[in-house]
Amino acid sequence: MKNHGVKWVSMMLMAGLVLGGCGAKNNAAEEVKGSEAEKKIEFFQWKVEAVNFFDEKIKEFEAANPGVKIEQVNVPDGPAVLKTRVARGDIPDIFISYPIEQDYVLRAQNDYLLDLTNEDFVKNIIPEVQDRYLIDGKMYGVALSQNAMGVIYNKKMFAENKIEIPQTWDEFVATMEKFKQLGITPILMPNATADVSAFNMNLLVNSFDKAYWEKANKGEAKIEGDPLWEDIAKKMLVAYDYAQKDSIATKADQINQKFVNGEGAMYVMGTFILPQLEKLNPEFEYGMFPFPATNDKDKNLVLGGVDTGFTISSQAKYPEEAKKFLAFLTSKESAQQFSDYEGSISAVKDVQMNKEQVKQIAELVKEGRSSNWPNHYWHGGTGAENDFRKYSQQFLMSRDSKAYLKNLNDMFIMYKE
Repeated sequence: MKNHGVKWVSMMLMAGLVLGGCGAKNNAAEEVKGSEAEKKIEFFQWKVEAVNFFDEKIKEFEAANPGVKIEQVNVPDGPAVLKTRVARGDIPDIFISYPIEQDYVLRAQNDYLLDLTNEDFVKNIIPEVQDRYLIDGKMYGVALSQNAMGVIYNKKMFAENKIEIPQTWDEFVATMEKFKQLGITPILMPNATADVSAFNMNLLVNSFDKAYWEKANKGEAKIEGDPLWEDIAKKMLVAYDYAQKDSIATKADQINQKFVNGEGAMYVMGTFILPQLEKLNPEFEYGMFPFPATNDKDKNLVLGGVDTGFTISSQAKYPEEAKKFLAFLTSKESAQQFSDYEGSISAVKDVQMNKEQVKQIAELVKEGRSSNWPNHYWHGGTGAENDFRKYSQQFLMSRDSKAYLKNLNDMFIMYKE
């Protein structure tokens, strides 16, 4: 058998050499033909935790749509990269867009985005969520999922120490004190610049509404001396003093590992982080409760917004195929799979929340007890967000609330209309 095998291989090699020239020409011609027929679409998204999910959906879509190639691009600091690419005219075919946010508004108003208003797949989205994409009666984006912030907690630590879930701010502080007395780090905080706003955005959304931010965008909100802002600064320092010592230098991905290692009892973060926690430690038992921003548990709002939503570039070479891919992603079946995968609250009608840990928060969102990310209203867009994080971090280090609020006041004046 061995000799026969060697002979067979030799014959095949000889045949290959004889036919090589002719075959190479045919292959080259087929490659050219294939390249001409293939419609490539760049799918730019920065959710690291969702890369594997989208890879699988892309395979499924391409199998059902021969000739269409979806190329997923996921890079660090995606929003900044996208901003640079848009500025130089190198716009991805499909990319993540958050409604309301200034970057989305300006791109739509400057004709960078394809009008999706009359597409059938847009009608599958929950109107209260999808309508956030409205600009002058038109929609340039479609929502797939919503995120929600809350307090993720170590169930074992709470159960073993017989500690109840806090529902008000005072109870939250008392809970942190109990863990501190037990020698357990009460709360893990990622206060490195990029993630420092995870905590205080929850306070902002429970203090100010959309009308306030419109006023701030005009430079008419007096932040210095405002008791609501002073209360926010005070609460930031209270929680900061219960956090791990190196929080200023710690990023979210480091906190994820610390949290599943059992190095802290609580962690304020969004539903989008859950797949990473489960991947790091599949055995880790956690729960999630609404952030208790105030002492009125019935008035506390959940911070959240569209987590995954997409737009199509008006310059896309294959707009119909790009629309078809978005229709596929936002179908009820795909949306249910996405919700089950990452525990996100779906933006698509009739999709069920099956993740036990998120059900309480999902129910509050369904009841309308949530509010959109405040920064999405800021006219400074991602630039203002970065400044806000920088000043927040500086404040935690300096503890100078007057300087902090002055910086924020100046920031809004700088970015005003």
